[in-house]
Amino acid sequence: MLNQIFAGSLVKNEILVGVIVLVVVYFITSVIKRLGRKLPPGPYGLPILGYAPFMTKKPYLKFIELSKKYGDIFSINLGYRRWIILNSSEAIKEALLKPEFLSRPPYGVFTLFKKESPFFTSPVHVWQEQRKFVVQSMKDLGLGKSKIEEHVKDEICAVIDVLKSHGGKPMDLKSPLAPSMSNNIMALVFGVRHDFDHPDRVLLNENAETINQYIGQVGLLQLFPWLRYLPFVKGPKYTAAVKAFEGSQNLFHKLIKEHKQTLEPQNIRDYVDRYLIEMESRIQKDPKTTFNENTLADSASDLFGAGSETVFTSVLWCVYIMAAYPQLQKKVQKEIMDVIGPDRMAELLDQKSMPFTYATILEVLRFVTIVPLNLLHYTTVDTKIRDFFIPRNTAVLANFWAVHHDPKYWDDPDTFKPERFLSKDGKSVIKPPHFMAFSLGKRVCPGEAMAYMEIFLYLVTILQKFDISFPDGYKPSFNSRLAISLRPEDYKIRFLSKN
Repeated sequence: MLNQIFAGSLVKNEILVGVIVLVVVYFITSVIKRLGRKLPPGPYGLPILGYAPFMTKKPYLKFIELSKKYGDIFSINLGYRRWIILNSSEAIKEALLKPEFLSRPPYGVFTLFKKESPFFTSPVHVWQEQRKFVVQSMKDLGLGKSKIEEHVKDEICAVIDVLKSHGGKPMDLKSPLAPSMSNNIMALVFGVRHDFDHPDRVLLNENAETINQYIGQVGLLQLFPWLRYLPFVKGPKYTAAVKAFEGSQNLFHKLIKEHKQTLEPQNIRDYVDRYLIEMESRIQKDPKTTFNENTLADSASDLFGAGSETVFTSVLWCVYIMAAYPQLQKKVQKEIMDVIGPDRMAELLDQKSMPFTYATILEVLRFVTIVPLNLLHYTTVDTKIRDFFIPRNTAVLANFWAVHHDPKYWDDPDTFKPERFLSKDGKSVIKPPHFMAFSLGKRVCPGEAMAYMEIFLYLVTILQKFDISFPDGYKPSFNSRLAISLRPEDYKIRFLSKN
């Protein structure tokens, strides 16, 4: 009996040793193959942790520092994964314009909520099918036309009333601005508009802020996915963020159900109506289509989150910078008075006649770089950037901040100068090829046109009606915190009515 047990133990040990040998041979073979190909250079850091312990709260600045040593394309170990970091306009364009780089990794911040996001986490074919429909829907529903613009103007009037009610006393602009911005995207997607104190509106805003704060605290999960396995990551704040996400999703599903019950194909009200009609058509042709109610809810969530947060943050920065540079504010206000006067409400068409104001908005987006690091891209096959080998299943990160603050592309990049976007005669706006405020390539933000419209109309109307300034004694620092976007630190602002 003992001999049998001993023999069995030997067999098990031999199998274990064999498995270990196979694994070691596999990894050695992989290393040899990799050594035969030219990977981008870069730091290795510590075992297991990689370079993560040496990163800072502003990774986009750390990447610029590393690029000075390793070049504008370098690789870096973050945890147990190797990442490719792109720090120049040329490198970013070469990568993001290639189909091999269009995928998203199966990890990242949004996967914490187990979210099958058509735009942030899903496979390429899902994104391709959904994006094409989103872009066409926005055009059909009035983006760039009077319908959505009139709604935005109504929302601005509601914000102006709130600003006036404070009588020039210091206030937090976020309070009226956040619900106003989300109302714009909700009108486009669900065809609804709520008062700022409506329970559904309050719920969505609170949930969005909870998620944003959580991502702000663990935002490096996009760079260091191994962090999610540490105990402190999934604590009470994680539970609150998941609950907030599920609460918003439940509301979206409720609105979708109401749309199904009241749907009239001859009277399309919004994005959800168009989607439901398209969904039925596609299911008849292909039962495995990516068009279904769950994808619709996730698509609505993506549009709501991206369409609210980035524009909201952009307007916060525009107002902050106008208060920080009073002479610049006066120059923009003069153009506003010259073109539309003190009473007529601005229209998107006025943007062509207001080049300095438009250039100022572009300079805000460059100077601040609302999204300093793009959402992760992911290689689907072995590929190359220049003469560097990039293996399949590699995360690729574009550092837009590096491009927007590179003296190679911009004269005195750390100085705020709207004139850099103007023609020599100052009568027209010119976007340099190194301006990447909304990413580029096929993954460019589908709501870019709507974002420009909202930022222009909100800023122009606010400066038409008010002189804005910080409270006495406040000195602007331009401090920011990185979450979904690069938000300014909380600040108070005075809106002094010009009437």
